[in-house]
Amino acid sequence: MYALVTVVALLLVGSRAAPAADEIKNLPGLNHDISFKHYSGYLNGVEGKHLHYWFTESSRDPVNDPVVLWMNGGPGCSSMEGLLAELGPYLINPDGKTLRKNKYAWNTMANVLFLEAPACVGLSYDDNDNCSTGDDETSLGNYLALQDFFKNKFPEYRNNSFFITGESYGGIYVPTLAVRVLKGQDQFPINLQGYAIGNGLSSYELNDDSIIFFAYYHGLFGDDLWTRLVEHCCTGGRPTRQTCNFSNSKWPMCSQVVQKASDIIYNEGLNMYNLYDNCPHTTAGKFPATKQTCQTF
Repeated sequence: MYALVTVVALLLVGSRAAPAADEIKNLPGLNHDISFKHYSGYLNGVEGKHLHYWFTESSRDPVNDPVVLWMNGGPGCSSMEGLLAELGPYLINPDGKTLRKNKYAWNTMANVLFLEAPACVGLSYDDNDNCSTGDDETSLGNYLALQDFFKNKFPEYRNNSFFITGESYGGIYVPTLAVRVLKGQDQFPINLQGYAIGNGLSSYELNDDSIIFFAYYHGLFGDDLWTRLVEHCCTGGRPTRQTCNFSNSKWPMCSQVVQKASDIIYNEGLNMYNLYDNCPHTTAGKFPATKQTCQTF
């Protein structure tokens, strides 16, 4: 009888194997009660690289709800932005010190894993401070981190439906990781059910060329600037993706007028996710203007 009780106890422990050391017991600035568990720690990626994660269990039904991986883009943007300014259960208040509840939080219906990748982004690090990487190594590191999550950190979620999501440079991160998951099913089965990309970047050239057309056709700038763009960046005839080069022009005047258009697109507080909507998490209802900084090495 004792042996049976011991076996049952071990099975119960194994069925909920969340790492106790990673559980967040107290979060500074959180002044409201939460109905879910959340964890923060490290997942092992490519050898010597350790990727920081933050995992928020579902507030609805964590045992049966899907697991959703979220990755911000960049490349080089921290997924803590997604957690604390977009889809996480708590958002940073304007005072920068306290948190408020996010009524749009994804963890109301899913277990959400926020992953900072590649190494050297956010709190992720490399043992030898080697921050050099590329898309292939990043996707491999993300895949290994995912294996570590399901095998060692949270094996109880191994059979849950799984989705890979991201934005911006997630247009690269998400599909390259999905391919590795699909190709690795025989060695390490993961219940991948789909992926989603918001405002994804899959090509710098296509993005930079198409956004000029988009901005003009949506009235972000007028005919005067558009005429100069066509004059200095297009080869004649009707302006099309084939006759215009806004992304990599060799003509100096083209670069100058493209910069003027870009300033309007990125620096006037427009909602980059929904042009016709306000930004719900900002005090002025505007998206912060893009700021460029340079660091001397």
